[in-house]
Amino acid sequence: MISDYLIDKHQVINVWCIFKKEETIAAGFIRAFLGECTNGKWLVVITDKFWEESEVLLLNTRSTAMIKIRKRGFYTRIRKVYSCMQRVSE
Repeated sequence: MISDYLIDKHQVINVWCIFKKEETIAAGFIRAFLGECTNGKWLVVITDKFWEESEVLLLNTRSTAMIKIRKRGFYTRIRKVYSCMQRVSE
């Protein structure tokens, strides 16, 4: 999961997740997270087999972020997890 530390540090306002099949673990998949930051940048967090953050990227555009995620074998379908707008305003 994307940590509160990264959400606060990069001022993330929206989060989406993308799945990738992983046959070697019981759940059968791992996740990547795409976060929209208040400054217009895009945060990509890719998890490992234990669902811990293994790679964190800060990119300029959403399309660049999606290309990086797809190159690592994740599906193209994304699902919105939650909006962080209330956290930013506090």
